[in-house]
Amino acid sequence: MNAPVPGGRTPSLRARLFVLIVVPQLALAVAASVVLHWMARDMSRNLYDDTLKVVAHAVAREVMVSKGDLVADALMESLQGAIGDPLFYQVHAAGGRLVVGRTDAPAMPVGPDYPEAVPVFYNAIYNGQPVRAVVLREYITDPELDGWTTVRVWQTVTRREALTLQMLGQAAAVLALMVASVAGLVWFGINRGLTPLTDLRNAVALRSSAELRPIRRPVPREVVPLVETINSLFDRLAAELERRRAFISNAAHQLRNPVAAIQAQAGAALNARRDEDRQQRLTDLQELARRLSRLTQQLLRLDAASDGLGVAGAGPVDLRAIVAETARRHVPAALKQGVDLSLNEVSQPLPVLVNPVLLEEAVDNLIDNALKYGAPPGSELRLDLSSGNGQAMLRVIDQGAGIPADCHQAVFDRFFRISTADDGGSGLGLPIVRTIARRAGGDARIEPSDAGCVVLLTLPLAEDGADPGRKSQDAPDLTAF
Repeated sequence: MNAPVPGGRTPSLRARLFVLIVVPQLALAVAASVVLHWMARDMSRNLYDDTLKVVAHAVAREVMVSKGDLVADALMESLQGAIGDPLFYQVHAAGGRLVVGRTDAPAMPVGPDYPEAVPVFYNAIYNGQPVRAVVLREYITDPELDGWTTVRVWQTVTRREALTLQMLGQAAAVLALMVASVAGLVWFGINRGLTPLTDLRNAVALRSSAELRPIRRPVPREVVPLVETINSLFDRLAAELERRRAFISNAAHQLRNPVAAIQAQAGAALNARRDEDRQQRLTDLQELARRLSRLTQQLLRLDAASDGLGVAGAGPVDLRAIVAETARRHVPAALKQGVDLSLNEVSQPLPVLVNPVLLEEAVDNLIDNALKYGAPPGSELRLDLSSGNGQAMLRVIDQGAGIPADCHQAVFDRFFRISTADDGGSGLGLPIVRTIARRAGGDARIEPSDAGCVVLLTLPLAEDGADPGRKSQDAPDLTAF
């Protein structure tokens, strides 16, 4: 569907409905006028033809009574007054002898038969004017006119054409009145019928970012799906606005302390009297800046994952390759802590439809959390990959103190931390993992374990035949986060 041109005007729904209803009626009225013209012409022709046939019979009787003399003027005036147009006649006796009448009668058509006692009508030109003529053959028993007598009567067609136009004009006037009345009723009906849409527009106009309650007013059945869609949009907008408000509130709360600490350390560094104190303050300031950068990065990643921005790419990625690459980057940190980091790989690729940047972030958070909270020196941190029931699974298994059972769900809440020690954590790692997983159709949870902690990440496998090596080219660039 074409988008409206900015600054241009699109036809209103009222105008569209009016045109769609009235224009066909106008077309029908025009077609009806053509049909009525044909009917009026046929009716006028039949009426005048019947009258012309009566005149032919009258002329034949008058000639027989008058023994071949001219038809009386009084009779011709009477007949002409009844018909309106001038009348002319011609009578031939048996053998073709002219008895009475005009000698310049219009020529009879060649070809058709002229049966006895049956009138035959035809059109002709007489003195430069169109005329309608009738030929009637009658058998007259008379000493003067013995045998088949041929009577021809013709008249101009001015009155019959005028009658045709008069009948057509009257019918057209009635049709025009009907169309105008129907158009007025249609316009009134359209305005009345669109009142629910006007009310709906007013109801939508009353909504704002602070007022997104559903529309409850009754509407016609045809508009119910639209209202349901609008209400669904309001629900999504309300949820998104609430999520944004919560994010801003949480971000402001979490950033307040690091920013204040940075300001304090910067002030202490400026006021330090000894180089050793100044160097220590600058070192602490650098660490605080690093934590603030990490916190900001995680907040942005969490917001992007919660919003669904780029969670699914144009093509699947291999979870096995992502885990292997991410684990490789954490090997130096694991060796420094004295932790044995191992990866239990699978033989086949594990294609999943997740944005590779966010998937890498989720795996990175899982390993980082395990190294920070669940991998004491000399312990083992194992990454197990597997698949089953259409799911790709990653288990991060550590040998730490574990997570209490009553906190298995709480650790996935934003900013929740079991320990209150200042260890540089922000309480966003596991929430980011679960948000990314659920946006991709999977999940993240804590599995019961006798020792240590087991975090399970599940993601739906891509359909068979997908290319796990092809990464999304249409997904947004999230590396700036």
